[in-house]
Amino acid sequence: MLPSFSRGVRLALVLALSAGYVAWQGYSHPAYAKGGEEDDEEGDDDDDDGKSQGDDDDAAEDDKDQPPVTAGGLFTMNTYPISELLRPLTITQNLTQLRLGLGTDLSAQNAFESFGVSLEAVHGIADNFMVIGGLTSAYNFKQFGFYGGFEGSLSYDLIDIRLAANLHRFAAADLMMPGELTGGDIKFSVDLGFPFRYAVKPEIAIIALQTLMSIDFNSAGGKEKNADGTNNANFNGAKPDLNPSIGIATNPIPQLSLVAFAQLQIPDFNTDAEHLKVPVTGRVEFSPSQKFDIGLEFVLLNVKPPSGSPIDNRFLNLFIQARFGK
Repeated sequence: MLPSFSRGVRLALVLALSAGYVAWQGYSHPAYAKGGEEDDEEGDDDDDDGKSQGDDDDAAEDDKDQPPVTAGGLFTMNTYPISELLRPLTITQNLTQLRLGLGTDLSAQNAFESFGVSLEAVHGIADNFMVIGGLTSAYNFKQFGFYGGFEGSLSYDLIDIRLAANLHRFAAADLMMPGELTGGDIKFSVDLGFPFRYAVKPEIAIIALQTLMSIDFNSAGGKEKNADGTNNANFNGAKPDLNPSIGIATNPIPQLSLVAFAQLQIPDFNTDAEHLKVPVTGRVEFSPSQKFDIGLEFVLLNVKPPSGSPIDNRFLNLFIQARFGK
């Protein structure tokens, strides 16, 4: 246990220092306008006034179709987009967003018998760097996560780096009682992700890598082998886990966003079939103004269960999120 823990500490420290340096460099180096060759082209100002006026009119018409942004594509509260796909990956400097959620179990035989609450927050330290934190729970705290960290831009509004310490446990199917869930052991890990968004069309985007991997500092799930010598599907050792995610987001109208994404969980990088888990989430969000959103999330705990139906274990969450600041 001690060697694995030591290796985990060293790896987490290297990742944290590297990620923090890259994000802070982005934070501390503002963008500057490209210099022009004004002296060499002063003669251009003497062009025909009628032609210049026509060009200005065309530019004004084009500007009407553009979203209201400040220099560099950055927003204020008054210009913060209603459309989800126009919002930056990192929230604007000095803006804070709080999200409160309340959910219930909708599983076939256990509907409305367990509940969950969540409270999450992000705050913009700079336009390309924010701190994150929160508490999430489900199934009467058989599943929960308490996390805190940061997210910074590697390429503004395209790809970020996200690093967060996470104290958590997952609910798992009870192998002795089909349809029932059990709470696993509590684990501590450092989660690493590279949140990515690419707009295929103005109203459709690919989203990926909100999570990529987690570095675990302790094992959970009992022993690696069951009493009969078979693999314990709930075991997760003190080794890094691979947790990539991918999905699609769309805004059929600016006020309404639809998101669907899945995460592949590979504990200890063990690709044996019984260890793989695939939670899937669908989200509908309505944004009546720049200051708040309301929505629903529908979660399937594992669409690749060791037994039973892929939709046996499901959870519904109602949330509201509000923004404050400049």
